[in-house]
Amino acid sequence: MNPARIRLPGHPDAACDLVAESIVDEYLRRDPKSRLNISVTGGRGALFVAGDAMSTADFDISQVIQRALGSVGVMAGIEPFVSIEPVVAERATLFGTGTESPVVVFGYATSETPELAPKSLVTAMRIARALEEKRSTDDEWFWLGADGEVFVDGEKTQPVVSIRVEHGSLAIEDVRQRVTEIAKGIASDATIRINELGRDEARGLGNVMGASGRETQSYGALMPSTPSVIGIDPLQPQKGGAWLARWAARDLVKRGAKAAMVRLMYLPGDRTPTRMSARDEKGKDLTVLLDRESLSLNRVISEWMRPQLNVDASRWGWVASPGLPWEV
Repeated sequence: MNPARIRLPGHPDAACDLVAESIVDEYLRRDPKSRLNISVTGGRGALFVAGDAMSTADFDISQVIQRALGSVGVMAGIEPFVSIEPVVAERATLFGTGTESPVVVFGYATSETPELAPKSLVTAMRIARALEEKRSTDDEWFWLGADGEVFVDGEKTQPVVSIRVEHGSLAIEDVRQRVTEIAKGIASDATIRINELGRDEARGLGNVMGASGRETQSYGALMPSTPSVIGIDPLQPQKGGAWLARWAARDLVKRGAKAAMVRLMYLPGDRTPTRMSARDEKGKDLTVLLDRESLSLNRVISEWMRPQLNVDASRWGWVASPGLPWEV
């Protein structure tokens, strides 16, 4: 089984991702033609937000940051320092093309789950979402913090699920019992490990440093890494192209392949891929089934864009998350 990890929304890196994507969404809401490159890092009382913006939008970025942090349980104690600057005139044309060098992205899909994604990734996501639902809706789970992660690995006949959660003052034995019940309800055949290193009372950005754009294993640890899609607008091929490649791979599985891998290369300034390739689980070449125009970055803007799209794609990862336009 391909090992996979899903971070809970309050994980320091995931929280930084959420802040970056919340800023991207707000720029795009006010000016759909915005071109952006935003990075976020910090923790333990300070958060540093920096980047380039080519946009007519003007708003209080600090308020967007506070709302994003509040949604993952960081309510106070983080002071934002913002330095997002307009692109200088000499670089405006180059920045507006989306990329300064060729970008190669890939998409993968498999029929082993209804989500057309690797089973380990889907299992980790289901457990993580179940824990977050308990935290946000069940008063009896008041002790569960927003920070945590779920890792799934092992043979198909005996997977191992390793979970770390932030749990306040609740005794570790009670934490393990309650979280195991959630995990077993989703992965009944798995060995469950909870907080193997012991107590984890206070984490999150209040106590641990984080940074945006660190997660690049979108399909699991044994699959190729993908370029970071965090903090940039979807017209850039690192993001829009990756979404399109995932859509194309899903389409090939829907058409009969048990699994499919799609690779796309975008040259600077291009909206459609210069090179395309696709193969199924046996290595059969499926490239002839790809349609170049359906993989145009313009499609992302004209058909898929909606409010909060970038935030929704970052909260659980953009592969197999329900409600995303390329996952339909």
